[in-house]
Amino acid sequence: MNCFIGLDMGTSAVKGALVSEAGETIATTQGEFSYKVDGRAKLLAPDDFISTCIGVVNSLTEHLKAGDRVAAICPCCASGNLVIIGKDDTPITPIIGWQSTLSEEDSMRYLSNSERDELYFKIGWRPGHGFPLPYLLWINENRRDLIDNAKTIAMSAEYFNFVLTGKWGIGHSMGTPSMLMDQEKGVYNKPILDRLAIREEQLPPIFDKGTVVGCVTEEAAGRVKLPVGTPVVLGSFDHPSCATGAGVYDAHEMLLSCGTSWVEFFPMPSRAAAIATNRLVDRYMLDGSPYCVMISIESISNKISSLRQSLLGDISHKEFDELALGAPRGCGGLAFAFDEGDAQRAAGHTESHIARAIIESAATLLKENLDYAEANGLRADRITMVGGMTNSSVCVRIIAQTLGRDIRVVNGVSAGAIGAAMLAGIGAGVFKNERDAFEKMNFKETLYTA
Repeated sequence: MNCFIGLDMGTSAVKGALVSEAGETIATTQGEFSYKVDGRAKLLAPDDFISTCIGVVNSLTEHLKAGDRVAAICPCCASGNLVIIGKDDTPITPIIGWQSTLSEEDSMRYLSNSERDELYFKIGWRPGHGFPLPYLLWINENRRDLIDNAKTIAMSAEYFNFVLTGKWGIGHSMGTPSMLMDQEKGVYNKPILDRLAIREEQLPPIFDKGTVVGCVTEEAAGRVKLPVGTPVVLGSFDHPSCATGAGVYDAHEMLLSCGTSWVEFFPMPSRAAAIATNRLVDRYMLDGSPYCVMISIESISNKISSLRQSLLGDISHKEFDELALGAPRGCGGLAFAFDEGDAQRAAGHTESHIARAIIESAATLLKENLDYAEANGLRADRITMVGGMTNSSVCVRIIAQTLGRDIRVVNGVSAGAIGAAMLAGIGAGVFKNERDAFEKMNFKETLYTA
């Protein structure tokens, strides 16, 4: 039977899924990334990144049954992780994680607020203090030698594909966080390239997601347990991949993706409607809603973990859920702001109140975003949730109750990797498009009522 490997290259880990053509999730696994923090920079060694991703692939292939074969592999990624490749096709910089930031002073020196506004209409994202564009502006001024000696300026997922295939390519969606593309035209933004003095041949060629960028080479097959010639398919940014794996395709649906950041994701019928929301916009479906809008609470999972550790200590997920289950809605009036005043707010409250209030408070931020979205025409008649938080039925119920909305869960923590596997199937010619893959794979759902 045809099987597909999907990789969800997240911020802190890469998750992988081995999925059959019939929709059976044969195996899942993950590998953790080890970053080095250097001031404002969060750096990952390229060799460690590649080894971690290959380790996940090799772990998955061990679960192949007799007669099964990997028909294609596809990585999707929480992109925006810059890496510069030298003339010998090896990295000359670490991978600069998207959570790296320039100082506000440096950032404003390179891009004024008016320039950020102007760029938003071109690239779909408003440049902040991180991601590749601000860093490339810094590199251009402070380490021009890196650009001059670059054969390829890429991001982490494209580098992984190159290691497997010897070919460069990038999908429109994956390229959005680079902030180097004209999103609507699907080409590189020449004024930005000119400002950086970057030649277009120094960047990966642009294709649709679901395109075969190349095949596993003999050299790569010495490291990865895939046959020579296995197609490698271009993926998307991670949240569109999650939406693909969860079956969220239509206007008036919303994906709630709870990974490192919590993101409310809306399929959109046009780019004009998406841009009018003034939020993150990306390319989406091959055959369906062509764009999407994302409203993000950045790094909220890290804030939840930090608050949980500081107030409740080193307790297990099961113990946390049991505490949260024992508290009423509203938690006796306790609510957190995820700031330095939270310890004082918790004083006098029970551990049960604290546990539930941590999740309720994060869900309240989601509700504020949802209220904003609906005020701007982004109606959510159906909410589907994916990501690590779905491992806790208690937490999903608390979020549903706080939002006052039913929540369905499809493919949960593996949705991003399964969405990537579906794209692998499209690239291999097994499925026509996202809807065709989702219908034929017939995934199950779980409903949590408010």
